[in-house]
Amino acid sequence: MIFAVETEERTLIAFPSEMEAVAHCEGLDVEAAVWLFWSDRGEPLEPQFTVPNKRGFFVVQNGTYTLVPASQDHHAMLKEALDEVRTFESPAPFNNAQGVRSYLESRNAA
Repeated sequence: MIFAVETEERTLIAFPSEMEAVAHCEGLDVEAAVWLFWSDRGEPLEPQFTVPNKRGFFVVQNGTYTLVPASQDHHAMLKEALDEVRTFESPAPFNNAQGVRSYLESRNAA
């Protein structure tokens, strides 16, 4: 499970896999910090670009990235960031803050 928050609208989406999160969140937006990511334990992740984004006069192309554990103080743990989320665009139990918190608690208790 990968959690992503679109920072402009403050919308959280839960993705079943990193592959699905990366496919949904375009590299240009990720580089511009439009998206923030967390692991299934609520730990911050950051993008590591393997192919950089390209910007030219006539062409803009998304790069390729993977998600890796974020450097210290990159962004808050998900349980703290949930207070800033306005909307949830995922099926239950990820359709509200309490459902996400309960999930994180169960993952971190194991």
